Amino acid sequence: MSGLISLGTRTMFAAQAQLNTTANNISNANTPGYSRQTVQLETAGGQFTGAGFFGKGVKITTVERAHNAFLSAEVANTAAVAAGDATRLDYLQRMEKVFRLGESGLGFAAGQLLNAFVDVASNPSDASARQVVLSRLESLASRYRSAAGELTALQQGLTQDLKTSIATVNELTQRVADLNQQIARVKGLGHQPNDLLDQRDQLIAEISQFIQVTQIPASDGTVGLFIAGGQRLVLGNDALPLTLVPDPYDNSIGRLGLREAGVDRPLVESSLGGGTLAGMLRIQNQDLPAAINQVGRMAAVLAARLNEQQALGYDLNGNVGGPLLSTGSPRSLPHASNTGTAQVTVAITEATALEAADHELRFQGGAWQLRRLPDGAWSPYTPGTQVAGITLSVPAGTPADGDRFLIQPVRFAATDLRAALTDPNGIAAAAPVVAAVSPANQGTMGVSTLLPKQADPNLGQPLQIVFTSPTTFNIVGTVSGTPSTTLVPGEPIRINGWELSVTGVPQAGDVIEVRSTAVTAGALASNNGNALALLALRDEPMVGGETLTDAYASVLADVGIRVQGAQSSAEMSKTIAREAQVARDELSGVNLDEEAARLIQFQQAYQAAAKVLQVAQQVFDTILQTAGR
Repeated sequence: MSGLISLGTRTMFAAQAQLNTTANNISNANTPGYSRQTVQLETAGGQFTGAGFFGKGVKITTVERAHNAFLSAEVANTAAVAAGDATRLDYLQRMEKVFRLGESGLGFAAGQLLNAFVDVASNPSDASARQVVLSRLESLASRYRSAAGELTALQQGLTQDLKTSIATVNELTQRVADLNQQIARVKGLGHQPNDLLDQRDQLIAEISQFIQVTQIPASDGTVGLFIAGGQRLVLGNDALPLTLVPDPYDNSIGRLGLREAGVDRPLVESSLGGGTLAGMLRIQNQDLPAAINQVGRMAAVLAARLNEQQALGYDLNGNVGGPLLSTGSPRSLPHASNTGTAQVTVAITEATALEAADHELRFQGGAWQLRRLPDGAWSPYTPGTQVAGITLSVPAGTPADGDRFLIQPVRFAATDLRAALTDPNGIAAAAPVVAAVSPANQGTMGVSTLLPKQADPNLGQPLQIVFTSPTTFNIVGTVSGTPSTTLVPGEPIRINGWELSVTGVPQAGDVIEVRSTAVTAGALASNNGNALALLALRDEPMVGGETLTDAYASVLADVGIRVQGAQSSAEMSKTIAREAQVARDELSGVNLDEEAARLIQFQQAYQAAAKVLQVAQQVFDTILQTAGR
């Protein structure tokens, strides 16, 4: 009799536990990170009698969650990669807006400035044409400053986002450490604390949105979290906080670090893997510097070439042309750990050879070495020699072994670009020399243009070009070096820094007179030689072998390729993360249809168990009645 009651009671308790668990599953069907739970049952064993073994019913062993460690780790890892790609794409799309197309772009502004010299060349004394040049100078400088300012603001916003994300990660890791302690405390009870484990898995998934972590479980039920190729983030109930460490060269830029025993240790950012922090750091370390340096190089090269050409002519006041644009100076930053006293200065010595990159200089083994950032190889360097358009000098102090310097030739060229000329008469439209053919010439030769092209000590010296044949000539006068004395059809004659283009065909004995420009109001007002040379800068391959407008188009293409690549990566990683989540949900997620079916099943089991008890009660009553007779 007692056996029947025991069987019914055990069955009822088991069915009730299954009903409770199913109801809990239904309640948490939409709870993030919740894993479906099931009651694990086993037979209570058998009791031997002379007639054999009779079952003693069922017993509850535990409540188990539907969980797979590999799937959970895969969800966290793929989500980290997806978050990193999405973050980089977001910042790249913001950066892309800086490089505008059409009339609002930097290339258009540069083209408009150089095109303005058409009217000055047509009428060098026209004050309105000269004023247009000044107006476009200011417009171009303003656009470059605006572009550089937007990129700088993007960096500042990124730094703030890094701080916010780091604070969030630190809060999450501390909660994981607290949960580790709670889980370890109940580990000895012999049952898994399912809800605590789900909460911890969910927190780890949230951490992975910011930074990719490697999970290593311990025997006490805790889980260790490691980042950047093995750096401890959480171990047991101890969580190390992430910090934003100042860059050793530039305090305005932050690097990711880990604080341990009160010391901030920088992390190897290239080994972070995924997460929004990794995406932001990639933007900060690669994409933004490339964009800022590209804008800076265009500004530095254009300013340098305009100023160089301006300095080869005379303005309406009879003075050598002064600068048209001023730029930010190159910068050299010592490493925070330097122990020597050496100072390094940077000078741009050949603007057209500049690269859109920073460089790093170090003193190692008693010699200087230089490399192009971010991943160039170290090569020997002798201070005072030119490389990539710059010359580095060590004017004072003594370097110590291991000292380093960050060289930024063009980083601030656009940030501080300004129009340096305010007087329209200061535009040097006149060339220092003029040329004319002799009236006694027998050939059909004429002078097309004479353009000053480069600084030369004999640029303004008079001379004669006397032809000895239609293709050869002698030079009478002072010259620099050994210029060619052969006339090549379609090619100008190059002497003393100027270029002379002719039309027609000369005869032996024909002469071209090259005279110094008379620095008088009348002569200067009609001389357009240097204005034509300034206009010719429009078609000069000055930026990395390209014209200024083509160089800007290349920058647009580079940014577009970065955005397109980031978009493809973001879409792919998002798809992979979604598939991993689906695989995890198929195992651990709650299906309401299935739970509803189980609810009916367990309800029927409960009712059947109650029926067993009812039968046991009736049998017991019958026995009592029989015994009382």
